[in-house]
Amino acid sequence: MSDLEIEITDGVMIATFNRPEKLNALNNNIRVGLRNALAEASQNDEIKVLVLTGTGRAFCAGAEVTREKSPTSNGVTTGELNSRYDRMNIRAGSSETVQAFAACDVPIIGAINGVTAGAGFGISLCCDIRFFSEQTRIGSIFSKRGLASDYGAAYWLPRLVGPAKAFEMLYSGELISAEEALQIGLTNKIFPSESLLSETLSFAKNLATGAPMALTAIRRLVLESTDTVERNLFLDREWSIQAQLLKSNDSKEGFQSFLDNRPPEFTGT
Repeated sequence: MSDLEIEITDGVMIATFNRPEKLNALNNNIRVGLRNALAEASQNDEIKVLVLTGTGRAFCAGAEVTREKSPTSNGVTTGELNSRYDRMNIRAGSSETVQAFAACDVPIIGAINGVTAGAGFGISLCCDIRFFSEQTRIGSIFSKRGLASDYGAAYWLPRLVGPAKAFEMLYSGELISAEEALQIGLTNKIFPSESLLSETLSFAKNLATGAPMALTAIRRLVLESTDTVERNLFLDREWSIQAQLLKSNDSKEGFQSFLDNRPPEFTGT
C-alpha cells in the first residue's frame, strides 16, 4: 500500500494521502508522488480534474517530525533538524511542489478532511477549490515552532483571505474551524465528513465534462491574475527565511517542546 494512493475514474484523478496512523504527515514518498501525480494529470488526456484528499481523521498534519537522539543530545538539536531537512530535500519538497501545482493544466480540488496544518496547510492553499468536512481544523502552526511558513502559505493566504486575516492566522499559528474558514473565504463549501468525498467527486466529475482547453485556459488566467509578485522569486525568499529560522534556538525549542508535549519557551535567539 502506497503512502499516496492514486485512482482514476470518470476523468478524475483522486490522489489520497495514505498515512492515517501519522495523520498523513508528509514524507519524501508523498512529496515525490504528489509531484508525479500533478505531472501525470497534465500529460494524461484521460484526466480532466484532480482531487486531493487524505485517509482517516486528517488531510495532512504537516511534515513528519520524529525524535532522534545522538551522543551529544537527549533530544533534537538544530543540527539534527537541519540535516533532517537536507535528507528530506525540504527545499525541493516545498518550492518544487508549489510550482508543480501552479504548472498543472487541470483544475485541482481539495477534499480537506480533518486536521490540516503546517505543510499540509500550504498544500491545501494550492488547490483551486477547497471543500471542507465539518470536522476540518486548519492553520499554519509554524509560528509555534519558531518558524515562518513554507509550501507557499504566505504567498497564497493573503490572496485568499486578505492581508489582515493572513497576518492573524500566520502570527497566531492557531487552527480555525471549518465554519470560520467558510466565513473568511478559505473554503467553498462544508459537508458532513461521511459525504465530503462523494460530494467532491460529484462536483469534479461534472467539471470533467467541460471543455478541457477552456478549463486549462481559465486556470492559467486566474493564476496569472494573482501573480503580482513573481512566484518563483517569492518561494526562494520564503525558503531563505525559513532556512535561517531553522538555525535558531527558538526553532530548536519549538520542535523540542512539540516532541515533549509542552508549551515552548522562546528566547528570541
